[in-house]
Amino acid sequence: MTGIPGAGAPAGQGARPRPGHGLAILAAILSAACWGSATVMSKGVLAHMPPMTLLAIQLTASITVLWLAVLVLRPHVRLDRPTRRASLSGLLEPGVAYTFGIVGLALTTASNAALIGAAEPLLILLLAWLLLKERIGPPMLGLAALATLGIVLVIAPDADAFSGQGSLVGDALVLAGTFFAALYVIATRRLVGRMDPLPLSALQQSVGLLWTLGVLAAALLLGLAALGLDGVPLPVLLLAAASGVIQYALAFWLYLFALQSLPANVAGFCLTLIPVFGIAAAYAFLGEALSGVQWLGAALIIVSVAIVSRLQGD
Repeated sequence: MTGIPGAGAPAGQGARPRPGHGLAILAAILSAACWGSATVMSKGVLAHMPPMTLLAIQLTASITVLWLAVLVLRPHVRLDRPTRRASLSGLLEPGVAYTFGIVGLALTTASNAALIGAAEPLLILLLAWLLLKERIGPPMLGLAALATLGIVLVIAPDADAFSGQGSLVGDALVLAGTFFAALYVIATRRLVGRMDPLPLSALQQSVGLLWTLGVLAAALLLGLAALGLDGVPLPVLLLAAASGVIQYALAFWLYLFALQSLPANVAGFCLTLIPVFGIAAAYAFLGEALSGVQWLGAALIIVSVAIVSRLQGD
C-alpha cells in the first residue's frame, strides 16, 4: 500500500535541479525495496506486540522524521481551510487503510500481503472509472480481471487451513486495506499539484496517527486488545520504529525524488517490484515460501500491473 498519487513532479519544485535519469530510476527502485522490506520487518515485529501498538509506534517515528524535515527544509505551507481539509484524507490512509492492513498482516504471511498490495494501481483505475467517470477501455478491464484472478490464486490456499501458511481472514483484511489506500489516492490525486507533498504527508500521517490512537484506546477500553509492550526488548522497539520510518517516510521521499525526473508511469512501473522485494525478504528472513498456484497468481498480478503502467504512459 503505497498511497502516493502518481501525478508527476510535486508542486513548487520546478526550480530545483533535477536528478539524472539513472539516479531517479535507482531512487524509484529503492522506494519499492523500502515498501517491500518494511512489510517483512512489520511481520517480524508482530511476533512481539499487537498490530495497533505497532502501527502507533511506526506512525510516531515517521511523523517525527517528516516534521523534522519540514522544519529543516521549510517548504511553503499555509494552514488554511483547504489545507486542513486536505489533511483529513489521512483518515483514509494511513488511518483506515493501515488499520485493516496491519491487522491483516498479523494473520497472514508477508508474502501474501505484498502480493495483494500490488493490485493497488488496478483498484485505483477501477475506482477512478466508478467514482470519477474516467474512461477505461477493454484492455484495462481485461488486465483488471487478470489481476483479480491472480489475487484469487494467491489467497486460495489460505481457504484451506491445512494447505496455506496464511489466513483467509488476514488476506481479506489486507485487501480491504489496499482498497482504502486506492480510495485515498483518488481523494488526493489533485492535492499534490496544489500543495508541497512533504507537509501534506506530515499532516495526513498526523491525522492517521490520531485515528490509530483512537482505535487503540477504544480497543483497550473494551478489552479487545492489550498494549502488549511489557517485556518487549529494546531492539524490537527500535526495529518497530525503523520499519515505520522506512515504510512511511523514507520510501515516500525516495519516490518523490524519482518523480522529479521520471514520468509518473515509469516511476509507477518500478513500484511493481514491491512484491518481488517483499517475497524475497519474506523467504530470506521469515522462511515463507509460495506454493505453485501462488507463484502463478503472483505472476498474473505483477504482469498485469506492469502492463497497466505502460499503457497509462501511451
